[in-house]
Amino acid sequence: MKTDTNGTLADGIQISIDLPLQDDRLLSGDATGDILLFLTRHHDESFSMTDLADAIGYTRPTITKTVDTLSRNDLVIEEHDGPRRLVQINRDRLTIPDHPFLGIPQSEFHAPVQDATDQLRTKLDDVLAVVLYGSVARGEADRRSDIDIWVLVREDRPSNQRQANHIRQSLEEDTFGGDRYAFDIDVESLQGIPTYAEELQEIIHDGIAVYQTDEFDTVRSMILHGDG
Repeated sequence: MKTDTNGTLADGIQISIDLPLQDDRLLSGDATGDILLFLTRHHDESFSMTDLADAIGYTRPTITKTVDTLSRNDLVIEEHDGPRRLVQINRDRLTIPDHPFLGIPQSEFHAPVQDATDQLRTKLDDVLAVVLYGSVARGEADRRSDIDIWVLVREDRPSNQRQANHIRQSLEEDTFGGDRYAFDIDVESLQGIPTYAEELQEIIHDGIAVYQTDEFDTVRSMILHGDG
């Protein structure tokens, strides 16, 4: 059957589980939802227990115990790299909408984020990724919340940031479903990634990539695994 495991997964994303459960602690673990959400958003990546602990903010023992339960329920795939235990979401059990904006938990933000993304891709030069982060990406936003967007470009950050500021001003004058929204749009170039890698970890950990390229996949992997 299909189920939204505990309500914490992004809207439109489903994980298929077998009933009866192989390990009924799946529904009671404190870290279960956070680990599933993280692995779902980064479903092409494998992570060590340390990676998960650093990314999600639980202790190593809690992460290990939860991963054991997920594994017994066939929700994750494990492999070993020497002594390192690596885990990835079981993609055979994962259903992700083709449209990335449907991964935004609160539907009222779909249209403004899509409009912002379309304009950024069209009007900025050499866009490699557009990432939604902050309270909107986490599904915790209210009407006072900014829509936080991070844009990765190949080069020329100053010029692209100026253009992004113009886009922000225009977006804040528009209405979506009768409402206006505040935006915060930050642009970074490839050259700046090593300098700001630590600050970017939180954006990448919790963010939703609403547009991405193969080059961004490489950058994201470096940041997620602490190699930036």
